[in-house]
Amino acid sequence: MASTAPAPPPSDRSGTRALRRLITANGLSAVGDGARFAALPLLAAWSTGDVFWVSVVAAASRAAWLLAPVIGTLVDRAPLRRSLVGADLTRCATLFLLCALVVTGWTPVTVLVPLAFGAGLAEVFFDSAAQAVVPTVAADHQLERANSRVISAQIVGTGFVGPPVGAALWAAWHPLPFLLDGLTFLASALLLTGLPETAPAAVDGERGMRSLLRGTWAGLRFLARDRILRRLMMVVAVLGVAQQAVYAVLVVYVEQRLHLRPFGYSLMLVAAAVGSLAGARSAPRIVRRLGSGRSMKVSVSVSALSYLVVAVLPRWPMVAVMLALNSAGVVLWNVCTVSLRQRLTPPGMLGRMTSGYRLAAWGAMPLGAAAGGALARHAGLDAPWALAGLLLLGCLPFLRTVPPTGPAAAKTDPGPPVS
Repeated sequence: MASTAPAPPPSDRSGTRALRRLITANGLSAVGDGARFAALPLLAAWSTGDVFWVSVVAAASRAAWLLAPVIGTLVDRAPLRRSLVGADLTRCATLFLLCALVVTGWTPVTVLVPLAFGAGLAEVFFDSAAQAVVPTVAADHQLERANSRVISAQIVGTGFVGPPVGAALWAAWHPLPFLLDGLTFLASALLLTGLPETAPAAVDGERGMRSLLRGTWAGLRFLARDRILRRLMMVVAVLGVAQQAVYAVLVVYVEQRLHLRPFGYSLMLVAAAVGSLAGARSAPRIVRRLGSGRSMKVSVSVSALSYLVVAVLPRWPMVAVMLALNSAGVVLWNVCTVSLRQRLTPPGMLGRMTSGYRLAAWGAMPLGAAAGGALARHAGLDAPWALAGLLLLGCLPFLRTVPPTGPAAAKTDPGPPVS
């Protein structure tokens, strides 16, 4: 059994310095990630020329999330700073190796797939530890503001800076985007060495694979038994289905339904990114005024209505505005739910809780993509938008019992003991 005693609250000065390091590190690695997201498909296409293997390389980078519950257990059993720095150094080494391979011109798909999977595996470690470390560098009443700043840094890096930089560097010299990505992870790791160390959850009794599986099962049981977390997982799975039902066919929708030139798809993505950034910046103020529960209901309602408006009024200026509103609502949801989960979960369980929750979100996305494609083919390109809106409206009853305010939500039963 592990200790679930909360970490001592950070002093204002030390907590501010540590939070700045965490935000800057997330921003740096997000720029590199955005560059890699743009360059890796180009590399796969350049290496193989086969669309199937291009998709396999893309899938390999996300497949590591299938191991998220086990990785969350490992994160809970190691100092958080060590997990963050180790994940960044692993990604740094992976990207430097990839850069070297591109320089030599030897990039067979049999090498690209495991490298993409390894980088994805380290990403799961980093993301799980990054959310678990926030409560150790920010006081309870500052969680929404801290999480919104972290998310803003990630949006700027992956949505605005990284992809165009990655594409430009690829055009200039193919190894450059991977070199940049490796350097950003190295810089992030150096910054994170300045975070305060946290003691891992103490594990009594046996160790090894049986203990690891037992700890993983304890995390899944905690998620299943906590009524609020269980409902949040159900809603985020539906959010994933709805979002992917739309975005999986968005490029076709823009060309065939809106009759825009190819730049129109980029315009829609930029509108969504602008909405995401606006949502991250405004989320703390909204939560202070409305509380967590009402803010989550607002976020789901705004997202649902934005989908339904597009289904009824398929005009490109309206679609751009609705995508921006939708993205703002999604980010508001993320800020609220991340902060609430950090309050509801014992410190020794945060890694597993984050990993299990993210698995529910990511695992639902392929289902949404498949549903959106099938519906668009058989019922028309407006149908995925209508489906997404109706699904989200159906989620609102599940949010009735979410705590009405932020810090007040911390007063809850901690659930089963951590192991």
